[in-house]
Amino acid sequence: MVLVAALTCVLPLVGCGAPMASGPAVSAPTVTASPSATPSAVPPTAAVTVPVAGAGLDQQIPIAVAPVRIRIPAIGVDMSVQPEGLADTGAMALPPDPADAAWYRYGSWPGSAGGATVIAAHVDSLDYDIGPLARLPEVVAGTEMIVTTEEGREISYLVQAEGMVRKTDVDWPAVFDRSGPPRLTIVTCGGEFDYDRRTYLENVVVTALPQG
Repeated sequence: MVLVAALTCVLPLVGCGAPMASGPAVSAPTVTASPSATPSAVPPTAAVTVPVAGAGLDQQIPIAVAPVRIRIPAIGVDMSVQPEGLADTGAMALPPDPADAAWYRYGSWPGSAGGATVIAAHVDSLDYDIGPLARLPEVVAGTEMIVTTEEGREISYLVQAEGMVRKTDVDWPAVFDRSGPPRLTIVTCGGEFDYDRRTYLENVVVTALPQG
């Protein structure tokens, strides 16, 4: 069974990266030959080995194909999907309207060779209304999910597992894992609402595998 983890409404995820070094340019030092130097004192030029990499198709990095729509006919879900990265807080960014879902664009994508394609959305909002994924707990194993890519391709997935997990028990590396078999992971909030902290205490996470 595919591992099930949980996700907050604003998905915490650590981003990492190395900024390019910057600063004033440094000129190469000028070397002045000593008056006593003779041709015999100059060492021969060392041979330089230049690494060679193949340019064949097997060496090319695949280009991600973004999902633009997700449907779960059994529960009446039909949502647009937009690519999102990280918010200023370091969490995965989500559209403010629960009617729209987000695809984590730094992870796997529908049709990629492996890893989790993560699609998430808010369950509700004070400024909008209850979102379509409020019905996500109703899905069962075998439920079909259909993702449409920006190229117009439709990819069908079948649900393998679902469940609710408290936010403090989330295994984030498992949720965003880019290794293992290709799969679709749908995430939203659920469970009891904490009115003091204004957050849900649990999450609904559904994992589905591509058909065929």
